[in-house]
Amino acid sequence: MALPERLTPLDASFLYLERPAMHMHVAALSIFDPATRPDGRLRFEDVEAVLASRIHMAPRFRHKVRTVPLNLGLPVWADDPHFDLDFHLRRAAVPTPGGRRELTEYAQRILSRPLDRSKPLWELYVIEGLEDGLVATLMKVHHAMIDGISGMHLAAALWDLSPEPPPVPSPPPWEPEPEPSSDDLLRGALDELTTHPMRAFTDAIEFARRQPAIAALNVGTVLSGVRSVLDMGARPTSPFNVEIGPNRRFAIADAPLQRLKDVKNGLGGTVNDVVLTAVGGAMHELLRSRKQPSRGRTLRALVPVSVRSPGDATLGNRVAPALVDIPVGAMGPKRRLSEVRRGTEHLKSSMMALSADSIISLGAYAPGGLLAAAARAASLGPFFNLVVSNIPGPQQPMYFAGAKLVASYPSLPLNRNSALSIACTSLGGTMAFGVTGDWDAMPDVEVLADGIDRSIEELVKAAGA
Repeated sequence: MALPERLTPLDASFLYLERPAMHMHVAALSIFDPATRPDGRLRFEDVEAVLASRIHMAPRFRHKVRTVPLNLGLPVWADDPHFDLDFHLRRAAVPTPGGRRELTEYAQRILSRPLDRSKPLWELYVIEGLEDGLVATLMKVHHAMIDGISGMHLAAALWDLSPEPPPVPSPPPWEPEPEPSSDDLLRGALDELTTHPMRAFTDAIEFARRQPAIAALNVGTVLSGVRSVLDMGARPTSPFNVEIGPNRRFAIADAPLQRLKDVKNGLGGTVNDVVLTAVGGAMHELLRSRKQPSRGRTLRALVPVSVRSPGDATLGNRVAPALVDIPVGAMGPKRRLSEVRRGTEHLKSSMMALSADSIISLGAYAPGGLLAAAARAASLGPFFNLVVSNIPGPQQPMYFAGAKLVASYPSLPLNRNSALSIACTSLGGTMAFGVTGDWDAMPDVEVLADGIDRSIEELVKAAGA
């Protein structure tokens, strides 16, 4: 029997963090236009056929998580001997008129439910009944399986660059590996605990070979990054720092990616700086609508930074956390962008993200129980107010079963005491924002999504684009 693959420390931490009120799945609400198909329709059966023919290209989707007895080691991925595609693929419809409100109201109900931990950790909903004949899919995947970049690689396996899908060879017959017994898992964990110094040495050599830039970090650089986090102090007060419940709200916004690039080219910075600036402007509108003070105020965003090496297309997580203070007071878009740029330039110079990645990697040599306790303690830390994540994707037109992608709106988990996350993806030329909030703390989540639209418009005008 082949040795099962063990989860990385970061992947495992997302399992350990999960609570009844704190779901740790990520999701993407994607809208497709079937007008590019010969019959002008995208049926559930079409989606099912594509998934059935390509699931072997993402083997993790037939794996489930097995935990080690007594948490003496990190969990492992094991073939699900009872894998059934019908369980993971769901069909749904929204009521008329099938607009954005009906779609997001359905999506937020799905986001409020945890995944079944006894099965492979994903679901795909095909949502019909949208206006103008559009069809949506909602892919929900546990964060232990995937990060934003690996999500893009997964999409590349399922989606195509033309409405005529290339011929795909018939998938090979799948025979699941025998599922490891509890005794097997315990024996493997004990072996690793006794031999991990040698494994640590060999892993470090391999890590250095694949990640020369990160491996070159010395202890002083890592400590400097840690010091940068500590120097920022506790997070600012905000209405989002509350104990969350299990239910979610979801709202969406979008803009042509070229408009954000025009702002970057006209005013300086990066597309990510423009995204953070638009979020800051939207936050100002939200606070003003709640009649809360915003003058001179900042909110601290946790910004996941990819530390994935070029060409790494594996599933799993290769991100590290970094913190950026976003100005949310009343100010012009140029000034807000300038202040955001100062914050992100400090982030780059502080090595904060790479230091965090180095520390997280040490968890590979801790028993699962210790890592679980550390992950839960970190989730209680007063480090940030919200999450803001920008996930780049390919800019060519994308198709699923011959239907053209219109936009894909991501959703990220909430922290135990932070009721808001904002994510965006740039796919096929559209920057699509997904705003996920706690049901009770964010009843006005649509105000924030509308504010992102208006903030981008203000930035475009300021750039003279």
